[in-house]
Amino acid sequence: MTTARRASDRSAWMWLVCLLALVGSGSFHRFVSAAPRESNRATGSRRQAGDLLQSYREQHDRLLAKYGETLEALALNCESKNLLEAAVFIRKQANSSPGDSGVIESLPKKIQAEIPAGVSPDERNWRMQLRHAQLQYAQELYLLSRRALGAGYPSYAYQLVREVAHHDSDHAMVRRLLGYVRYDDQWVTPFAARMMRDRYVWHDKYGWLLKAHVERYENGERFFQGRWISAEKETALRQDFKDAWEIRTDNYLVKTNHSLERGVEIARELEEFHDFFIQTFAGFFYSPQQLEKLFRGGGDATPTRGRQRPYLVHYYRTRDEYADRLRSKIPMIDITNGLYYTTDRIAYFYHDPEKDNNATLYHEATHQLFYEIEARDRAITDQSNFWIVEGIACYMESFKKDGQRCSLGDPRYERFAAARYRYLVDGYYVPLGRFAAMGLREFQSDTENISKNYSQASGLSHFFMHYDGGRYRDALIAHLAEIYQPQRGRRDSVSSLAELLNVDFDELDRQYGEYLKEMETGLAANSR
Repeated sequence: MTTARRASDRSAWMWLVCLLALVGSGSFHRFVSAAPRESNRATGSRRQAGDLLQSYREQHDRLLAKYGETLEALALNCESKNLLEAAVFIRKQANSSPGDSGVIESLPKKIQAEIPAGVSPDERNWRMQLRHAQLQYAQELYLLSRRALGAGYPSYAYQLVREVAHHDSDHAMVRRLLGYVRYDDQWVTPFAARMMRDRYVWHDKYGWLLKAHVERYENGERFFQGRWISAEKETALRQDFKDAWEIRTDNYLVKTNHSLERGVEIARELEEFHDFFIQTFAGFFYSPQQLEKLFRGGGDATPTRGRQRPYLVHYYRTRDEYADRLRSKIPMIDITNGLYYTTDRIAYFYHDPEKDNNATLYHEATHQLFYEIEARDRAITDQSNFWIVEGIACYMESFKKDGQRCSLGDPRYERFAAARYRYLVDGYYVPLGRFAAMGLREFQSDTENISKNYSQASGLSHFFMHYDGGRYRDALIAHLAEIYQPQRGRRDSVSSLAELLNVDFDELDRQYGEYLKEMETGLAANSR
């Protein structure tokens, strides 16, 4: 079989599996036995690592408590001067820390304004004291983030960095870490700064437009192939996908024949997802050395923005057109709701007027972001560890934006509810040692249990991302990095999660079961 043929076969399996197609066949591989019980030395090492992370959390709690006390004293002082609205505002700031790493708040785009010259002396005084307290707390958090990073906890370090930005939105180093540069009086991405220098402006409905074109677009005209035409005529011409709209953003090129407006919506949703993704999986995109350099002020703070090409997305007007376009590549395309095709590195979707398909959008975008960390074609989890490739994509389906807040991992999301049901009600669970030994074909070939296995993969991904405040998150991210960036010439270079954590599979199985029970109990209590 030629190399090209083997690559084609792998792609055919990948799209099929990623979309839960219950077909396929393949030989079963030998199960890998669970890792042996850890030694007392390994147990002690794990305990030390857990205690160190807990120590950083306790330092964080003390800093937050001190900050709260400072702001409460300021609020009481305002009340003594009958500045009641100011006291309410100050207490609101004290209670606004994001805290949970599963939540990210949008940052202000504008540089923080100076205190207005015309305010009363009392107002100027409390505002200055509040600002001083915010800046001091933010700087203490930043120093703590540096220590957490040095100790090997990049996910926790980035959680702290995001909190720094919440309290000091003009912290130059943090803004850089989060991928922003200053342009005039705004914080923008490097791509946006280039566009603005070229006299483009971002329009929420039409995307990037030359500033001189905005008024004509808002009046119903469109610039098409060097001339102005009506919006109606452009819509008719763009129905042919070769002349489809192309919407370029920081990281994506969305091509669609549905509408310019819908293309802009899709691009914006993907960009919001991308920014959350990069911060959540910082340890995947950067080595520990790169992260350390980044926190010291060197290196590229936007790893995917240095790509030679944007991530490619094709979005079709209808399901029928989507299927017709792809059937020659994928004969069973009709059973899919969207896909990321590794051969051409394009994510394909279609418009469904009856329902929101954002879960599919985020699922396939996850595959694309992870896979395209390298330019070369390569086999991923064909021998083992397939569960996490699909499990983490199912986990990322829970991405949600609510106003200025983005969140991830809501335990009520259907994938996680199904995982609890399979385990707690059906009594279905494949021990993790066996589960991790399953490669792509073996996982897919078990057609009787594939839906249950997807539920388990989703639940396990939630467990490794959130257990004990995220204790296992960085190990999971390191596991993903080894899977997607294999060393050349080595087929078995991926460390198991048991090895990375120094926790044997039996213990992880036990912890997972307890985690699901506690989650179910908590949800039941909250629903009363």
